[in-house]
Amino acid sequence: MPQTAAGKASRLESILESAVDAIITIDSAGVVEPANAAAVKLFGYDRQEFIGRNVHFLMPEPYHSEHDSYIRNYRTTGRRKIIGIGRKVIGRRSDGSTFPMHLSVSEFHIGEDVHFTGIIHDLTEQAEAEQA
Repeated sequence: MPQTAAGKASRLESILESAVDAIITIDSAGVVEPANAAAVKLFGYDRQEFIGRNVHFLMPEPYHSEHDSYIRNYRTTGRRKIIGIGRKVIGRRSDGSTFPMHLSVSEFHIGEDVHFTGIIHDLTEQAEAEQA
């Protein structure tokens, strides 16, 4: 039996919520849209604290101040520095502590609107093991 649109949306939401890694989507201005349960846990913010804020609140300096220019540069030039590539970066939790993470970013479109999905894997345990 074919699934309804509501059933498909519910299934997609369940998949995102059950993901082990953090998943955050932003619009073309860098404003956070949905964030999954793993993102809430990893960064230590309430879910509602994510929505509507510029994603740079999850980054320490200098990335915090520079992030909007990264998006503008990509939108203007089309040159990808992280989109579709992924790399190791530093994240900032709600308590101000920082941690290493692998960030993979992809781009998607809804109509003419551009959005980005970030998948974040916490590298804290790996970094601690390397130091030991």
